[in-house]
Amino acid sequence: MIKDWKNKLYGKETSLQEKMFRLLLIMAFFAAILSVITGAVRADWNRVLLSAVLIIPVIVFCFNYMDKTHKLDMPAIIVSIILNCILLPLGFFTNHGVKGGTTGWFLVGIIYIFLVFRGKLFHIMLAMTFFVIIGIHYVAYKFPEFVIRLSGEERLYFDSVLSIVLVGCICGILIRYQNKIYAMEKEMSEQQKQEIEQLSRSRNAFFTNMSHEIRTPINTIIGLNEMTLRENISDEIAENSINIQNASKMLLTLINDILDMSKIESGKMEIVPVQYETGAMFSDLVNIIWIRAYEKKLEFKIDIDEDIPSMLYGDEVRIKQVLTNILSNAVKYTKKGSVTLSAQSEKIHSNRVRLRISVSDTGMGIRKEDIDNLFHSFSRVDEEKNRGVEGTGLGLAISKQLTEMMGGKITVDSIYTKGSVFTITLDQQIVDGKPIGSMDFMLKRKVIHREQYKQRFEAPDAKVLVVDDNEMNRLVASKLLRSTKVQLDMAASGKECLEMTRHKLYHVIFMDHMMPEMDGIETLKQIRMQENGLCKDVPVVALTAHAMSGAEQIYMEKGFQGYLPKPINGALLEAVLLKYLPEELIEASIDAEELLEERKTIKLISEGRKKAIAITTDCVSDLPLEWLLAYDIKSMYYYVHTNKGSFCDVKEISSDNLLRYLETEGNTAHSECPSISEYENFFANALEDAESVIHISITSRASKGYETALSASTGFGNVKVIDSGHLSSGMGIMVMFAAQLAKEGCSQEHICKSLKELRERISTSFIVPSPENLYRNGKINKTVRNVCEVLDLHPVLALKQKEMVCSTMKIGRIDHAYKSYIRQEMKNKKIDKRLLFITYAGCSVKTLEAIKKEVEKYIHFEKVVFQKASASISSNCGLGAFGLIYMKKK
Repeated sequence: MIKDWKNKLYGKETSLQEKMFRLLLIMAFFAAILSVITGAVRADWNRVLLSAVLIIPVIVFCFNYMDKTHKLDMPAIIVSIILNCILLPLGFFTNHGVKGGTTGWFLVGIIYIFLVFRGKLFHIMLAMTFFVIIGIHYVAYKFPEFVIRLSGEERLYFDSVLSIVLVGCICGILIRYQNKIYAMEKEMSEQQKQEIEQLSRSRNAFFTNMSHEIRTPINTIIGLNEMTLRENISDEIAENSINIQNASKMLLTLINDILDMSKIESGKMEIVPVQYETGAMFSDLVNIIWIRAYEKKLEFKIDIDEDIPSMLYGDEVRIKQVLTNILSNAVKYTKKGSVTLSAQSEKIHSNRVRLRISVSDTGMGIRKEDIDNLFHSFSRVDEEKNRGVEGTGLGLAISKQLTEMMGGKITVDSIYTKGSVFTITLDQQIVDGKPIGSMDFMLKRKVIHREQYKQRFEAPDAKVLVVDDNEMNRLVASKLLRSTKVQLDMAASGKECLEMTRHKLYHVIFMDHMMPEMDGIETLKQIRMQENGLCKDVPVVALTAHAMSGAEQIYMEKGFQGYLPKPINGALLEAVLLKYLPEELIEASIDAEELLEERKTIKLISEGRKKAIAITTDCVSDLPLEWLLAYDIKSMYYYVHTNKGSFCDVKEISSDNLLRYLETEGNTAHSECPSISEYENFFANALEDAESVIHISITSRASKGYETALSASTGFGNVKVIDSGHLSSGMGIMVMFAAQLAKEGCSQEHICKSLKELRERISTSFIVPSPENLYRNGKINKTVRNVCEVLDLHPVLALKQKEMVCSTMKIGRIDHAYKSYIRQEMKNKKIDKRLLFITYAGCSVKTLEAIKKEVEKYIHFEKVVFQKASASISSNCGLGAFGLIYMKKK
């Protein structure tokens, strides 16, 4: 039993709170026993009764309750109430009040609460104790007759000394006990730490030995297998060899992941910065990933900013490792569509640049609830669907930690079932600021499967010239065309090409683009203008890995007759040659167009350059279409619900159609924002053209659009939703202001800060001829509507504190009400005269001209824009409503 009690006071299973509570109960139990004994000796039967009937049974109950239920709160509350609300107040009034020794015991009650309670219960019990202490002192002060005074000075001093000694002993015992518990836990913690360190050392030693032992035989397997593949072997043996090769490489990748995670966790992973060529790094990445994408019949798109410095200082090995992991995942989890590698740079200092590299795919995407677990070790999201995908679940965890060790960050934007975008941001030191220019990736075609070669044609009399500065490329081309028996010549430069075309007639010329001294485009120009040249009209085909948007169209515009991307596909190369050779030279052929269809499966396309920031908004921003197109501003539709169905605002219903519909009595309409999933798709599409998005939403107090867009944005790392605080063209002014700042290259933070300042300077108001629509949409009650109709009142709605409120009423004929409203608005001396929106719903041309004429009586604006309100806005305002929307001066 003693051992059991010792375990409960010092054991690991018991919490510190419970240990302290049990100790206090033990001390209270012995104090109660002592109280019974001393009370019996002194014939103080009240004390004996209190201790024997109340205190001891409560203590026994608390012990039994905790042993059975393992719960602390209920017994702790009972003890606190008995101690602080019954015993101590009773002792205070029966023991000379403030002059007695009971006041010191209140300290024990307060310490008890601090030791035993946590959270909300702690605050409740502490407040209750203070209330009791203050209450009894107040009662003793106001009603001194309630206090029983001790007889004799000696008894008062004795009681005071006894209280001090006992309270001091209790506090001392608690402190010593707590220190002992902390010392035991510290010793236990140190012991566990040593065990963990020993386990970590053992694990690292095991992984290191395992790596060495496994790499040695795998290296032999891969090496000998490669020699087998080079031999003239059967298809079955070749297939087995390729499977061995792929499995061996996968095993090496898994081992590397486990070793890297082990190094990171043990703190032995080091970042080793060196000078590196950015072009070579991206070329290596493309060479690694292209073949994997090809195997799955995926398009691999490349978009590398030409302004990235050609040489940087950083850990190239780790950067490539991070990007390879993310690119490999993109290929693994994408069943159809494409994978895109994009890279942009931003100079942040005279000798530093910020690289922003993104990998996007059209794969299965990631659920919002899984994104937080994405970078955890050994974690794989959507395990059931991804059961057939190889990997340890370590790649992204390693990538995130390596990126953070290099001072960068990884963000992910994803729509489930639509695809994902991973963005890596890294700051690197500039070694050579010269831009890399257009990249010519040397993609090395690897064996994917062994197909029996089918000869397309023979043309022994055809003369073909291949122009490429790279000897290996020329060798590849010559081997691929060897079976066609064409007469093939090689030129290592544009200058050599011109010399050869001056003396010999070729039937087709294959021309590389990126060559030193004279590139392919300039060489083509010289061929066409060559004096006495024999190849002025000969078809020239661009044979290059130059990655850019619409490459084929661009080369056609430069004068090339055809375009083939590298790595060179032998069948396509023959098909293009067959297409441009004169028919009389062909001895045997098949349909060239059929072969050219193969190109679709291996096409390398460079995405159009992404802009840094895209500004988006809702269709209720009421802006001219030409402005939206000029600044490439995408807008999200709203729904307009009517008795006849729901329609997309602007796309499927206009304000004119809606107002005609509302003229019929009984017809109603109201607007509603899109759903979260619709906003998610909208943001995903916007991020295809931009690195980040700023979405300017309608004021949060007029619609749920802001809240919905904000919820949708949580699944994206690069989407910022702004509450415009306005609606209609007031919101539109903010959109155009943001678009202009984005066009000027301002940062997202600067744009958001500027919008916050602009929001306070915009004035948005409308005059509503009839309150009927406001009543139908619940903006005003029936009484207000009836009063307006009887007194011929016309509400003026103004936006204040993000909410549209009725600021005033105009009385009388509608034309007089219009004039009064215009006069009220235009007399504001703080108006910025550069721009005025007259946003209207169902106003005639004559009415609009009259409004403009009335405005010009007061202010001549540099630009006045008549803008038809969207159906969503019109559904609330009704026919004949218009608003004057402008900016105020700073």
